[in-house]
Amino acid sequence: MFNFKLLRQSILSAALCTGCFAAGAQASESAGEAVLDVVHQGIVHDALYDVCFLGQSGLAVGLAGTVLATEDAGKTWQDGSAGVADALLGVSCGQSTSIAVGQAGLIMRKEGDGDWVKVDSGTDQRLLSISANESGLAVIVGGFGAVLKSTDGGVSWTTLSFDWETILNDFLEPHVYDVSVSADGIITLIAEFDLVMRSVDQGDTWEIVNDKSDGSLFALHFRDADTGFAVGQNGKVIKSTDGGVTWNVMPSVTKENLLDVWSSGNQVLISGIRTLLRSRDDGQTWESITEGDVAVQWYQAVKGTQASDTGDDSVVMVGHSGRVIKIN
Repeated sequence: MFNFKLLRQSILSAALCTGCFAAGAQASESAGEAVLDVVHQGIVHDALYDVCFLGQSGLAVGLAGTVLATEDAGKTWQDGSAGVADALLGVSCGQSTSIAVGQAGLIMRKEGDGDWVKVDSGTDQRLLSISANESGLAVIVGGFGAVLKSTDGGVSWTTLSFDWETILNDFLEPHVYDVSVSADGIITLIAEFDLVMRSVDQGDTWEIVNDKSDGSLFALHFRDADTGFAVGQNGKVIKSTDGGVTWNVMPSVTKENLLDVWSSGNQVLISGIRTLLRSRDDGQTWESITEGDVAVQWYQAVKGTQASDTGDDSVVMVGHSGRVIKIN
């Protein structure tokens, strides 16, 4: 008998990419050049799953409670352990508070330069992503329909309930892979079945804003109040130019799983399994960067640092073997 639950678990694991090692590169329409500098290297069994920046300060999190910190836009990284053994899968950097989430309902919170403190989540589901704004609104999403909300900067959390059977016309609870909370409190989340949902009232009501299908969307990024990208299974790329109200499918040059997306100006970068894509025209055309090991390995997250007074901004990518890569 076909084990559909096992298939969905394998998709969830693919989105995290633990141990994704494969040979050979996906052919693409053009090969791009970039300067990829390895600025941190762990051992072969290490893994980093997310990275965030606030100005020149940043955090990267990963396997076995790993936390790395930088104060120079990702040039150098120091150990900032959260003191836990479970994997940390998502992280948010804030002016006053940073929050990391992970396996078995793990939530860790850090105020300023203080220590990481564990916070009760009320769930044992795998928590995959966290987004927060400076007004104290934060949302966490995870496996099997887990969506948590805080209005006090992550001190306390409540579970948001969804009628998934009505939403999906199915009995399944979808894995919810990523979330974005805007400065004015608009929440957008993405999930299995190419589901995109949007709330303008802090999660009290929701609207489905994308056509559902059989794929999964793994990552979401809004570069400003209007323009956002989401990426996922089988090279799927969608774009919104109206703040997430509507979404359009963009051309793609790969069928690999795409794990994260970041954009600034007209440049868009997408990381994934055996894939690093760059667009210089806001997603209309793509080039494949094949430098280093990106064509045979996996990188889970890609984020840009904010420009400093000296203009020293860059893009950082994290993934297999505890690697941190600067893209120049």
